[in-house]
Amino acid sequence: MPSQEYAPSKLRSNMRLSIIEGVVAMPLVFMTMPGNFLVASLATDLLNISAGSYGIIASLPAWCNILQLFAIPAMTRRASQKGICLAFSWVHLLCWAILAGALPYIPQDGSWPAVVFMISLFGASSFAFAIINISWASWIQEWLPMKSRGKYLGRRNRILQCGTVAFLLIASQTIQAFSQADLTRAFQWIIAIGILLRAYSIYLQQNIYSREEASLDREGTLLSKFKIILKHKSLFRFIMFGAAFGLTANFMGPFFPVFLLQSLEMAPNQVGYAVTIATITGALSMPLWGRLIDQHGCRPSLIISLSFWMVNGYLFFWTSPESKWLVYLIFASGGIFGSAFLFGSFAMILKLVPREAKTAAISLNLAATSLAGALSPIAGGFAIEWVQARSDDVLGIFHTFSAIHHTLILTTVTILFTIEEPKSSSIRQAVGSMRALRQAGALLGMSHFVNYSFFKKRKDPEE
Repeated sequence: MPSQEYAPSKLRSNMRLSIIEGVVAMPLVFMTMPGNFLVASLATDLLNISAGSYGIIASLPAWCNILQLFAIPAMTRRASQKGICLAFSWVHLLCWAILAGALPYIPQDGSWPAVVFMISLFGASSFAFAIINISWASWIQEWLPMKSRGKYLGRRNRILQCGTVAFLLIASQTIQAFSQADLTRAFQWIIAIGILLRAYSIYLQQNIYSREEASLDREGTLLSKFKIILKHKSLFRFIMFGAAFGLTANFMGPFFPVFLLQSLEMAPNQVGYAVTIATITGALSMPLWGRLIDQHGCRPSLIISLSFWMVNGYLFFWTSPESKWLVYLIFASGGIFGSAFLFGSFAMILKLVPREAKTAAISLNLAATSLAGALSPIAGGFAIEWVQARSDDVLGIFHTFSAIHHTLILTTVTILFTIEEPKSSSIRQAVGSMRALRQAGALLGMSHFVNYSFFKKRKDPEE
């Protein structure tokens, strides 16, 4: 692979730059993620946008992830992955700069001008971010050796999460300081910080050296790329898993910050603290997950982390305005398994994609996941509005939708068992090697996992 021919000094320089630019990019990246508490608070608290309209906004990343499937092939034939990533990074930054400048002039009564403006701006931002996701994932394969990906990406994600913790603390304190006086100004300051840091991130990305495998990835039509993908059964099944996960996760997922704000009567800064705790626990556990994935493969890690993550979510049934402290515990344990799942998914797609169709494979995976989940937040938003119009039990509504949400996602684990991953261990071996993470099982009422041996005993030859 060409990346293996790089001088060690050049590879180390690329790794260092990628970590630094990732840290400073995280504030704006976090705000772009669907369903994050900052955008939820901005839309529902500041602009008073309804749940149905917010569901449309939350669905925009999914729709844009579908559109990129048709845009990426044409771009790839005309420009490098690095060039595409950098160009759309500037477009993405511009969208947020417009939002920061226009925020004081947007109506705060949930009227249609506010809804149309937010949908238009977030639509443009989401499309740019969809292109960035695909081009960056393909670009990093051009210079990062396969043997180093698990360890390096685990360390990189851990450092990025530490940077995210710092941003979340600053954002939460900013909202708390301005909440009684001028919440609009608070969001302007938060967005401005993200914009300045992202501009520096793009500057650093320009200094990352890479050498493209143009002859492998640029030749052929989109249809020929799909034929290559269909021949890789494990890759195709993983794409189907992504579609099932997107369908179930997006139905309720984007509305959790809204429920925490409204049903549990948490302040925006309190939701920020919960997200911060999840980020910290995820960062601390990331090295263990990186080693686990390197030693035993992605599939066992995905099955374990997703199962524990969803079981952990059932604890929301016991939350209330009087027991909101439980939210911090749920986020703390959920951060461990949620981060592992997201990291494992990224590592898995990089491991399964064929070199001759890597960009098309990553693009198709993102589009399939998004196509299944594009309508989910819209349906979820109107379902919530329909139930709320017929019941005043806001806490009961949250508990019901939360249980449905976690149960639906848990059923997708069965698809992972059908995927064959090269050089991966059994589920029993993987669980047995993660004693430090098994300690979290006690938090979920499964203390027997702490000391249980997941290895089969060898039979005595004389028996």
